[in-house]
Amino acid sequence: MATLAHKVQVLLTGEQHRALLKLAKERGKPLSALLRDGVVEQLLKEARRATKQKAFEEITAMALPVADWPEMEQEIERAHDCSAERERRGGAP
Repeated sequence: MATLAHKVQVLLTGEQHRALLKLAKERGKPLSALLRDGVVEQLLKEARRATKQKAFEEITAMALPVADWPEMEQEIERAHDCSAERERRGGAP
C-alpha cells in the first residue's frame, strides 16, 4: 500500500459533513478514506474519459486511406484465416 504523506484541507457545510459522516459509517470507513476514495475515483474517471476522447478525436482527424467495404472485408477475412492457420500449427509463423 502506498504511504499517505500529503494532507489536504477541505471545508464542508454542516449538512455535507453530516451526510458524509453517515455514509462513511454505513460503509465502515473513516470519513477521510471515503473522501479520498471518492475524489481519486472521480478524478481518475474524468482523466481516463478525457484521454479516450482525445484519442478518438486524433484518430478521427487522421486522413487514412480506407478501401471500399468489399475489399476491407476480404482483408479482414485473409488476416483471420492466417491467424487461424497459425493456431492450427501450434503458433508457428
